[in-house]
Amino acid sequence: MNYTEAVSLARAGEERGFGFLYQNTYKSKYYLALQYMKNEEAAKDVLQEAYIKAFSKLDALGNPEAFPGWLGTIVANTAKNMLAKNNPMLFSDVAADDENENFEYQIEDENAENQPELFYTRQETQILVHELIDALSEEQRMCILMFHIEGASISEIAAVMNCSENTVKSRLNYGRKNLKIKAEELQKKGYKLYSIAPLPLLLYLLRMDEANLAADGTLASAGELVADRIFHPISRGAASAAGQAQKTPGNGGQRAAADQARRAVSGGARTAAKAAKTGFLHTAAGKAVAIVLGLGVSGGAVFGVTQMLREEPEAVQETDEREPDPAREERSEPAEVRDAQYPDLVAGNLTKEELEFVLAYGPEEIPDGGFEDSDYTNILNAMVQTSEENGNPIEDYGVDESWRSQYSVEDVNRLFSSFTDYQFTEENDSDTEYGLNVDGDRLVFSPATINYSVSAEITSAAYTEDEMDVYYTYIYTSQSVDDPDAGIPVPTEKKAVLEPDEEGMYRIVSIEEAEQGGADDTETEQGASDRGQAQGKRTVQEVYAEVLKSIQNQEPGYEFPNAGTQITGYQYFVHDMDRDGIKELIVGAEFQDGMNGKYILYDCRAFRCSRTDTGYELEQINGSAVCASLHIASDGNGLYGQELISGGTGQIFVNRLTIQNGTLAEERVYEFTLGDSTMQQFNSENPAVQWTDISDLSDLSQ
Repeated sequence: MNYTEAVSLARAGEERGFGFLYQNTYKSKYYLALQYMKNEEAAKDVLQEAYIKAFSKLDALGNPEAFPGWLGTIVANTAKNMLAKNNPMLFSDVAADDENENFEYQIEDENAENQPELFYTRQETQILVHELIDALSEEQRMCILMFHIEGASISEIAAVMNCSENTVKSRLNYGRKNLKIKAEELQKKGYKLYSIAPLPLLLYLLRMDEANLAADGTLASAGELVADRIFHPISRGAASAAGQAQKTPGNGGQRAAADQARRAVSGGARTAAKAAKTGFLHTAAGKAVAIVLGLGVSGGAVFGVTQMLREEPEAVQETDEREPDPAREERSEPAEVRDAQYPDLVAGNLTKEELEFVLAYGPEEIPDGGFEDSDYTNILNAMVQTSEENGNPIEDYGVDESWRSQYSVEDVNRLFSSFTDYQFTEENDSDTEYGLNVDGDRLVFSPATINYSVSAEITSAAYTEDEMDVYYTYIYTSQSVDDPDAGIPVPTEKKAVLEPDEEGMYRIVSIEEAEQGGADDTETEQGASDRGQAQGKRTVQEVYAEVLKSIQNQEPGYEFPNAGTQITGYQYFVHDMDRDGIKELIVGAEFQDGMNGKYILYDCRAFRCSRTDTGYELEQINGSAVCASLHIASDGNGLYGQELISGGTGQIFVNRLTIQNGTLAEERVYEFTLGDSTMQQFNSENPAVQWTDISDLSDLSQ
């Protein structure tokens, strides 16, 4: 399918057309919105409003093959309006004094890839993008991105920005000058910018940054969230619009409902997360918007765009014309909860890490008769024990003049929202000198010391309209001096069931032990794999073999962005980087460096497994790291990656590679000169990894 066919289908109300248009454009448009707004949630708001506008105006598109550029103009216009709403002084015709000058905007050579020695790590790319982008005003940034990235003409930019063409040229010129000033500042700080002019360098870095975000799934995750907002949940505002549409006769009622529903849908992630159970396009207000969008609503049903983000368009089945069977809808397959979705789903807008904290230090069970006041105190006592360095999301304000501990009442109440509607307030505190008291934004409380530590790691989570099931490993470690097993972790597989509260957010209603159905949690990785094979469950070796096959087939999601198209081969090895008893798979894509191809580098990605009821499942680790060589850290903490900075000086940086919050993190720890004694000592103490060719799976069994 091409854009012409997709636009034709969409104009005729065919859902596949809308799916194709969204699927093939949302990543690049979200990245642009992200650069316009410099805020992830604001960028998502821009993206969803832009698609609603575009879908409602498809009849105005003259050349369907120009849909991406046309949509880009709508994204830019939407971003401009949002920025101007927050700051009315923006986008004024600041270049009015230059109107009589004949500006000729000269385009620099943008082919930065051909420059010698051009190479940046992912982290360096992100830093430089932010530094250079921040050097531009809002107006200059939008003009440069529209002109150089979207390919919009001067006249098109002027129409979007509501200014003269000379003003656009002026902003482009001044933006380029500001980039030059910032580049000079960065060079003085030690950043190597090679010999590339600042504007072409920025454009190159933007392309690299977008490729990195596409490879680690960030763009895809944002796209799925926006699609869910547009096509599935309906907020209370839209529900009200549905009632208004029924009360108001004629098409005027539909238009009013559509307008109100449109405003409701564009309210952002938090509004969408508080949605009613009904799908957005299944409601009266949703159907009104569907009329505006030209969507074919067949018997109240509509095609799921988020499904298309996970499948090839050819695999999509048409919906039938009959009324949907409610019982069949209730039996629909649960959707996997992605990490970025937790704040939009869980009461209190908890992140995945915060929900894990609640599962660790919150209630061990949800009582049938509800919690007693003493239960709330005991739960609070456990929650405030761990330090912020260990992941406690409750801000600690220290002690007051009476040496009583003080904590953020907002943080506490937000965490409590995930399992109860009870909130700590000045109206229900003790009002005694040594009791639990709320004083403004602070909760004053003197906790009793606990003699245990707990951790919880979510292994899988899925949700339907009525329920979310979260499976996690609960590890309890006693620290009591009287306990002969003190210091020995005791893992338990558990399941938390969450149901929507009155605002549509999922709240924990029960906690129970999950059925084991497999290997004992205390057995070794090899023993679990052997037993998994005997029981027909997926083993670590099988999971990693599938990863290597996907890499060889160059499947989406398995790209190596830093190596790009220069890959000459793939190598791998297995090593327990995070010391959890399960080895990670590290794959390196070989490519030649940019310095006349003198050195072989590896663009390295890590993959790991988590244990589930069906065996082992893959967990992709975000990010990648470029190394000239990798070494096993002798202290057991991750890996060391040697990064060749300059072929002329022989300068080498050594980064420690660890897995933090699902991301491959780099921290610079050493600096050597090629061949000196300190480097030789480092290499002898930290052995180089033994790579295995990707076609040889024998290393997976080690």
